[in-house]
Amino acid sequence: MTLTEIRAALDSRGLRPLKQLGQNFLHDQNLAAWLAEKAVEGLNPGALVVEIGPGLGALTSILLEKNLRLIALEKDRGLSNYLRDRFRSEIASGKLDLREGDALQLLPKLEASPAVICGNLPYYISTPLLMEGLKLSGPPARLFFLMQKEVGLRLASVSGNKTYGALSVLIQAAYDVSLVRTLPGSVFYPPPDVESVAVQLTPVASPPVQPSERKSFAAVVQRGFSQRRKKLSNLLPVEDERRAEHLTPAEWIALWRGIEKKN
Repeated sequence: MTLTEIRAALDSRGLRPLKQLGQNFLHDQNLAAWLAEKAVEGLNPGALVVEIGPGLGALTSILLEKNLRLIALEKDRGLSNYLRDRFRSEIASGKLDLREGDALQLLPKLEASPAVICGNLPYYISTPLLMEGLKLSGPPARLFFLMQKEVGLRLASVSGNKTYGALSVLIQAAYDVSLVRTLPGSVFYPPPDVESVAVQLTPVASPPVQPSERKSFAAVVQRGFSQRRKKLSNLLPVEDERRAEHLTPAEWIALWRGIEKKN
């Protein structure tokens, strides 16, 4: 959708971008097409794709052109009503399953494991949504999100960096992280004050932490990073004198395994 089309769509419904929901609508059509193509690249026909926060349908309209099963999760009622009208025929034919509600609550209720979860994420929900994704019981989906650049850099950060934290460890234990493309605020309406980044998270081939183990692993990692200036020996039942940010994800897994054996 162009900037003019976005404004007209909002005006026609008496809607305004809600700051509390972090609504910034992508208006660069070429970029929207490129992002949608990248998100579902290589998927088999009929694969299940979940879009978080479709908004006015910039990515949705392109995803619907693919031979896929699409579920869209939208929290804003006004936008949900708009999407139901815009994609009335696609919903009626079963090509689009539009569900209204909070993605953090709807994701665990999915009837099947998606091949891809994608979307233009509101900044406030990025970290909680990633953590929720790690809790899903099925095989991990490929994730493709637009998010605040700061969060994307944290996901890809390596041990020893200031941006390296519990989120970095937990994500990298399950996914290969790729920062695909930086997006300026000018491609969104209204333009955010910070840059965004397209991030692709690809599940590692042989995940070292199984779905049933993720809660235990996360508890240890989050405890280790809870007081960054303290040595791990002061926070966890280990004799390791290093601080949390100095361990690689592989070392965190080994440390967690050692704790599990003692219990």
